[in-house]
Amino acid sequence: MNPNEWMNYVYDLHQHIRSQDQKIKDLESRLQQMEQTSQKKNPTTIEKIEYNFDQLKIERLDGTLHIGLSPSDLAKMDEFGVNQTNPPDEKVPLNQTLQTDLRNHIYQEGPKIIQHLAEQYQHPVNENFQHVMLQDIEKQLPQRIHVHEQEARNNHNLATEDQIMNYVKDQIKHEIHQSLITYMQGNGKEGKDQ
Repeated sequence: MNPNEWMNYVYDLHQHIRSQDQKIKDLESRLQQMEQTSQKKNPTTIEKIEYNFDQLKIERLDGTLHIGLSPSDLAKMDEFGVNQTNPPDEKVPLNQTLQTDLRNHIYQEGPKIIQHLAEQYQHPVNENFQHVMLQDIEKQLPQRIHVHEQEARNNHNLATEDQIMNYVKDQIKHEIHQSLITYMQGNGKEGKDQ
């Protein structure tokens, strides 16, 4: 290679390096803009929120809202696990009817109850957090129905399905209402509009 060819080669190589350097800078700039945009859209990350009350516990926003449990009952949470199997003598139609009726109650009356209590206790709750609360309550219905159905059969000697159904519905509706009152009185600030 003659000196001119070397000069051209070095010049071309230099231009190529400058071009690559500019592309890297452009990509870094775009990446930085994307990171800033994503931070503006979702500035906070909630990993775990835990509330401890006599009647209410939210383990995390995508977790479970425990209704009707005392602090001593929370220590025995394995007994109320999601994978708990129902005893063979449990009547599925009664359980399904109760779940449907209570689910309807939660989604029809729940938002009104939450908003009323939020106003009463001056702890505003935004719609997203309200929806999370209702979902958490709904997730616990099978366990709470089972507990109260057994209680109705064993402790209150209720024999007919109508008596049992009315007892269970009344107990769970009362638990839901009491849990929401306890939450609003204690720590309703977590669901506030910001």
